Amino acid sequence: MKDVNDYRRDRKAAATTLQACATALAGLEEGGMGAEAPEMIEAIAAFDAAQAAFETADAAVKRAEAVEAANAATAQSEIAEAAASVAPAVAKNPEDKGIGFAFMVHALANSGGDKDRAVARLDKDGHSGMSAALSGATDSAGGVTIPQAQAAEVIELLKPRVTVINSGARVIDMPAGEVRHARQATSATASYGPENFVTPESEPTFDKVDQNFKTLRTLVPVGNALLRHSGTAVMQLVRDDMLDVMGLRKDLAFLRGDGSANTPKGLGGWVLAGHTQTAVANTAALVEAALRRMVSKVQDANVGMIKPGWIMRASTRNFLASLREPNHGSYLFPSIDQNNTLLGYPIQTTSQLPNNLGVGTDETEVFFADFNDCMVGDSMKLMMASSTEAAYVDTSGDTVSAFQTDMTLMRAIEEHDFAPRHDEAIAKLTGKGWSL
Repeated sequence: MKDVNDYRRDRKAAATTLQACATALAGLEEGGMGAEAPEMIEAIAAFDAAQAAFETADAAVKRAEAVEAANAATAQSEIAEAAASVAPAVAKNPEDKGIGFAFMVHALANSGGDKDRAVARLDKDGHSGMSAALSGATDSAGGVTIPQAQAAEVIELLKPRVTVINSGARVIDMPAGEVRHARQATSATASYGPENFVTPESEPTFDKVDQNFKTLRTLVPVGNALLRHSGTAVMQLVRDDMLDVMGLRKDLAFLRGDGSANTPKGLGGWVLAGHTQTAVANTAALVEAALRRMVSKVQDANVGMIKPGWIMRASTRNFLASLREPNHGSYLFPSIDQNNTLLGYPIQTTSQLPNNLGVGTDETEVFFADFNDCMVGDSMKLMMASSTEAAYVDTSGDTVSAFQTDMTLMRAIEEHDFAPRHDEAIAKLTGKGWSL
């Protein structure tokens, strides 16, 4: 069954076809083709058909949006009524954010992925607000799409776990599966000259950054003994398990992904060769020069420096914090321990950057970027599925049967991509021996 985003993709395809037909028709008219010519009659018919197809697709989108809005309004109303009947309004506990998602996942896991049974279970357990929200969810092939309100909470909780996003990258909705951003590749020029000087013509040039959905699949095994309990603490555990594995993989992709095998291209994949330094030694003078060079590369490219910052391993941060000025022994970068900044810019740390790179397996990566120029396109939805019969391959490479080990496998699917508006906004170095 199609959801509203599927209909939006259909409408986008119809609009593309309509534009192509309009362009072809205009070309014939500009070429002096008469209205009675067979080519003109065929082009007009093709345009009319494309226009009708677009109008049909547009109507389908508007219907789906109306249904989605009605379901959301009904669910929110029932959630509010349920909450009001149980207790007076109180401030929401930040620790319980995303707990609704966990209750839905728990119910779906216990019902074998059957949405109707999951709704009934939530009602039986006294969670009528969550059952109302889940009842409006979309059934998809192989799973259930979590309602947008609950999915948005989970995506918000993922932000602190993904250093690129936590550093200030823009998260934008990609409902149609693709977003294109025109960017200015070269600027126009200005020049001085004498009176009546013929000003040379110049104009900026533009190219585009394309983003298309990359699908992240997360598999989390949970013991059935745990799933038999439905307390808030168990829901927090279920939620955190999903967030941990999704956040770590997403963080790795947005940092080191190379764009192959249907994965996003991360900071390291987009950085320009001229903004990269390799095998920088760990002496104080060389370290400081290399770090300042990274900042200069970005600043000299006329980047806005609106949300600049660093991403590195925690051990690299500690190494830099321990560096001392060779002449008088004072700390080279005291601001790291004082306010978590380096050369005036904030630091984010992650274990997803390795420290065993290079021939000597002692190199690590450091990134500097203006994250205001970095974009994360997100479908803003999550699809959940569960199985007690499937098998999975664990981190040791062994195949484990969920049925044999009395576990339930929960799978989450999220769609997103990453791209900078300007590649010049990123700098990278590989430091040799930059870890403690």
